[in-house]
Amino acid sequence: MLEPSPLAAPRADYLAYAVAGLFLARFPSFYLVSQQSVVSAVLGILPHLLLFPVVGALPAPPWARAAGWGWLAIDMATDIMALNGVAPAIFLSLRYGGHIAAALWIAVAAWQAPGAARLVGGLLALNLAGYSFLPGAPFLVLFPSFVLLPLWFVLVGRILAPRAAPAVS
Repeated sequence: MLEPSPLAAPRADYLAYAVAGLFLARFPSFYLVSQQSVVSAVLGILPHLLLFPVVGALPAPPWARAAGWGWLAIDMATDIMALNGVAPAIFLSLRYGGHIAAALWIAVAAWQAPGAARLVGGLLALNLAGYSFLPGAPFLVLFPSFVLLPLWFVLVGRILAPRAAPAVS
């Protein structure tokens, strides 16, 4: 019998925390690094790769998880499009279309989440989806997501963290 790989069951809570940190590192890169650089592509793709198990672990209906995974694939594809010199008007339009899928997954998962995760996820979903429907809107309109996205994934990490067994006296 084959032994399971240590990567077979990653700790989704740790991945969610790592993604929060990576998104915090990614956002300044929009202003500091060319979006058509390898650094930008790696900073864009790495957190999305780490999110696949998180999307799978967070309670949501299968169709909402499919939307989350679709968002991840679209965002990674648009980072590669940028790296290969595709015009920003094209790759950003596709990325913002993918944000509709992200907003769907986040909204549905947030609705089932307790406390602050519900509020933060709902606001994040509204900001991502709303910005996607505002052609030519200044990038500043998306700024709340720079705070809400990392905060959402910290809260997701807390939801996914294993609960300690109650102490027996």
